[in-house]
Amino acid sequence: MRTFDLTFARRLEQAMAERNIYPSDLARKSGVSRSNIYNYIAGTSQPSAYNVKRIALALSTSADWLLGLVDKKNSPLLGTQNSLK
Repeated sequence: MRTFDLTFARRLEQAMAERNIYPSDLARKSGVSRSNIYNYIAGTSQPSAYNVKRIALALSTSADWLLGLVDKKNSPLLGTQNSLK
């Protein structure tokens, strides 16, 4: 089994815990499959850029934070874009 960098997995878990969101809830809200969410949490799979965007919007956090690129959780663009399109 291949294990990826766990930054995304740990931050995804953290964001979900802070919002009291279960993987099935996140799957429904983001449109990303439940099995993919579980794989991301386990660190056995990495999301596409499109799925990172969908998850970040569903969790009201920034994709950059989820990916470990920045320490600040919120993006200044979050308030201007609420669409997953």
